[in-house]
Amino acid sequence: MDSALKPEKLNLDARSPEAPEIFKYWFRCFEDYLDSSETEVDSARKLRLPHARVGHQLFSIIEDATTYETAIDILKKRFVKPINEVHARHLLSTCSQRSGETLDEYVERLTALARNC
Repeated sequence: MDSALKPEKLNLDARSPEAPEIFKYWFRCFEDYLDSSETEVDSARKLRLPHARVGHQLFSIIEDATTYETAIDILKKRFVKPINEVHARHLLSTCSQRSGETLDEYVERLTALARNC
């Protein structure tokens, strides 16, 4: 496996507003790291890899998983929540430019909020 693609440890609070995006990024990096292996990774080793790339709090959540897929499903259920479109629309419609925020930053924030509508 390519050590340059090795993802950072995932130490993340699921209640954090940016948790879904950070998890999606981490998971993508993790999958790329697995794919960089020149040989096929056996299932036992594949299960140990998420254990090594998450922090101690998340490890306690996935330590009882018996397969790689189960461990990843547990993490996905924890971090990737369904989007409440009504709430997302409310956030977009009530969003106003903050003092000191440039127009570009404001438009970027509006674009990010609009993705969930």
